[in-house]
Amino acid sequence: MRPTVHPETIDMIVAEYETDADSRADEAAWWRADGARFEKVIERAGKAELWGKRHPHQRRIPARALAEGTAALLAVASRLSSAPDFLRLWWVVQAAFRPIRGLGELAVYDTAERLRYRLGLESEHVIFLHAGARVGARRLAGGRLPNESAWGIQRHEIPFGLRALSAHEIEDVLCIYKDELLLTPAQFRERRSGAARRPCSGAPEPRPGC
Repeated sequence: MRPTVHPETIDMIVAEYETDADSRADEAAWWRADGARFEKVIERAGKAELWGKRHPHQRRIPARALAEGTAALLAVASRLSSAPDFLRLWWVVQAAFRPIRGLGELAVYDTAERLRYRLGLESEHVIFLHAGARVGARRLAGGRLPNESAWGIQRHEIPFGLRALSAHEIEDVLCIYKDELLLTPAQFRERRSGAARRPCSGAPEPRPGC
């Protein structure tokens, strides 16, 4: 049985999330690196360097793994740049990272997400899941996801109030707000009155799989 989802809570989550639109746009511009060679875009994404610093999502990954991952991406640069859609881009990144210990599903998704800004690719219907985002999706589903949905869910499977967001924004919300998606409006307001929102984070990364 699916748990109760309160539309007012979802609306408040979306409203709060959208207050960060400018900072997300600035970050997207960094990863896009307009005017730079595509190899530079790959290097930023592969090394997880945001404004010259390691992105918090990849702070625990050994530098060796990130260097190997970057080299693996550069070796398939033409396949990355010619990806026709986000799913194909995700698969190319996953295949490049698979042999590298320390680069798991969050690194795969984040890297594809960073590259997509330059390539202009969107996932239109599928919300890709990893670590924290999967926790949020499981909670909305009542604690479990079907095996075939472990890597991604469809837009129609999420609460109506989230569907105006892009698939990539929905993934972000599922991760950031995984502990708040099922709160009542009163509980959400109470939590917000005494605590700042937390960034998206995940558990230590497993190795990527098909």
